[in-house]
Amino acid sequence: KDNTTYDVAAVYGGGNMAAYEPTITDANRATTYSEVIIDGCDLTSIEYVYGGGNAASVPAAQVTVNGTYEIGTVFGGGNGKDALPNGDPNPGAHVGFLADGTTPYSSGSGNANVYLYGGTIHNSFGGSNTLGNVRHSSVAHLDEVGDCPLDIDEVYGGGNEAPMAGNSQVNLGCITHLKALYGGAKAANVGGDIVLTITSGHYDRVFGGNNIRGEISGSIKVNVEETGCHPITIGELYGCGNQAAYTTPAGKDDPTINVRSFTSIGRIFGGGLGEGAMVKGNPTVNINEVTGLRSTYSPWAYPGTTITYKDGTSVTLPTHESGKIGAIGTVFGGGNAAKVEGNTSVNIGTKENVVFVTPETATEADRTKAVEGVNILGNVFGGGNEAEVTGKTNVVIGRK
Repeated sequence: KDNTTYDVAAVYGGGNMAAYEPTITDANRATTYSEVIIDGCDLTSIEYVYGGGNAASVPAAQVTVNGTYEIGTVFGGGNGKDALPNGDPNPGAHVGFLADGTTPYSSGSGNANVYLYGGTIHNSFGGSNTLGNVRHSSVAHLDEVGDCPLDIDEVYGGGNEAPMAGNSQVNLGCITHLKALYGGAKAANVGGDIVLTITSGHYDRVFGGNNIRGEISGSIKVNVEETGCHPITIGELYGCGNQAAYTTPAGKDDPTINVRSFTSIGRIFGGGLGEGAMVKGNPTVNINEVTGLRSTYSPWAYPGTTITYKDGTSVTLPTHESGKIGAIGTVFGGGNAAKVEGNTSVNIGTKENVVFVTPETATEADRTKAVEGVNILGNVFGGGNEAEVTGKTNVVIGRK
């Protein structure tokens, strides 16, 4: 697969410098959206796929990739990057807003949805490329149910360089392997809350926040629950960003990681990675384990494997005993070379029961599980790894 040559340059669900404003009844307008559906495991090769328009707004957008030979980048929103043919600046490719980006459609949902089911995809964004606001929410849904395997490098709940007013969410079904997963955007503001729930698969690194830069105006919550088709194995798990700073907004919950069931995790950090990922707030790591649904899946090869990252650092995933609760290497309440201006908390085995958020179709009673214990093979640090914490560090082990 060659990521430099594609059969099709770009596909858009919306118009080219022409807004999609459906003239249907008000009762149906809220469910109207621009849509792109892609099939063809061995045939389809596209550089960019947009659910929205090119310099054009839509009331809502949806992309579904059932299968593809290769796609460079998928966006749930639109393309607001390129200048117009006459040289004027791009007005934006907004979802749920008119062309000026401020006036909402009377009934448009303002949602951007990406459904990825199969094929090779290098990058996926729930939001837009550059200058394409999403009014209500961007949601990325990943689930290996297509006719060809799903192979993705990086996944973002938010946009690339496009600020968005709405929430960002990633819903993960049956996943085998992702190199990097971000609850937020690559280099843009996110106006609402971020919820990232991992249920299946291997991840080299997971971040609750943004990658390079951008403010998040809501809370960050990361849930780890092995209720999917494969065991969960994670090299490094971060509650906040990669190089992007995070400040807990007034009235919002602090960044929180909830580890409930999995197979193997190398390192957990309540904060971020790198000097630029400073956290102003009080990150919390909660570890209360239940045996994962795939705890006896013997062919899984990641536990015991060493991952070497591009920055030269590495992590070895701890080995896991079949049928037992998951194994964790090391836990930090703070960041990895990322300062925390605030307090940190690590709570280990403090709950008698935990309430899973998955499967969503189950009742709360069925999602309530008795905590079996915690298996940490390395050390637990209330603070960070070569990273300052200015407030109090708090580690609580066991329940009263």
